[in-house]
Amino acid sequence: MIRVLIQRQISEGCLDGYLALIRQARKQANTVDGFIAGELLQEKDNQYNAVIISSWENYQAWKAWSVSEERLTVLKDMRSLLDADEKVTILENNHIFA
Repeated sequence: MIRVLIQRQISEGCLDGYLALIRQARKQANTVDGFIAGELLQEKDNQYNAVIISSWENYQAWKAWSVSEERLTVLKDMRSLLDADEKVTILENNHIFA
């Protein structure tokens, strides 16, 4: 299993539009083979700083979603709502605590 962290800085005044798009992306991701779960977190004192943490069965499942037409369409629509490009970090368990 891997986890994917996506950091996004939402432009001021664009939170509602962003949340609508992230709901759409989550609904689409739920249909993708290998998707386990996803969560949206926002910084306590800055709701415009958003982090999405998603769990995937493996890197191949995430990679297929990351380049899918559905995700790329949402990202295209989302770009105008962000102050910068998203930052994606792929994390995997090294089993040190297992």
